[in-house]
Amino acid sequence: MTEEAPGIKSKPVYSPLQYDPKSRWSLMIGEGEGLIGLINLLNSSDSIQSLTNHFMYAGSNVEKDYAHSYFSPNRCNKISQFENQDTLLAKLPQILANSHMGLRLYICGSETFLWKVAGVARAAGMHKSEYNMQLIGSKARRVYCPHCEATSDGVTTDIHECDGCGLPLVNCDHFSREMGAYLGFRVDAEVHGEIPERQELYR
Repeated sequence: MTEEAPGIKSKPVYSPLQYDPKSRWSLMIGEGEGLIGLINLLNSSDSIQSLTNHFMYAGSNVEKDYAHSYFSPNRCNKISQFENQDTLLAKLPQILANSHMGLRLYICGSETFLWKVAGVARAAGMHKSEYNMQLIGSKARRVYCPHCEATSDGVTTDIHECDGCGLPLVNCDHFSREMGAYLGFRVDAEVHGEIPERQELYR
């Protein structure tokens, strides 16, 4: 679930995953440390039926082994594990295309991962009320450049060079749910070449 940050209407604020009692089918999607949130979700509700659960996960080999032992058949009827985020995201459209009415997504992981998954869900026709997101892991940002329309992933500093055009951008707290990215703007727009010292803000 996401809310809006006080004073910044577009910036999302995240809450722990909550089971939707209207759900007929549950697709749990995680990466990295997001495994913790999915386990907590299962532990918090006796209403989640194992026969309607599908678990998709990308993480380290150690995390995968733990996930496989935890998401056993009595908790989950299908487990799909992936080498990385990209392979998971590539498979997700097919999973959603073959899904049933009443599906709910429970997504947990880094912020960039959450919104990439949400983007796939929207493209498949899902409404925002049909997916629930919890941030656990990296807060590194995906930043959109209005000058060249490129996005940069993994931004951890207040100022960075755009991956597309190379301009120095300030990444601000205004967030687009459609793009799953924060807005960047040129830091030296008024005085060319005047660039403050950058600071690391996120990890």
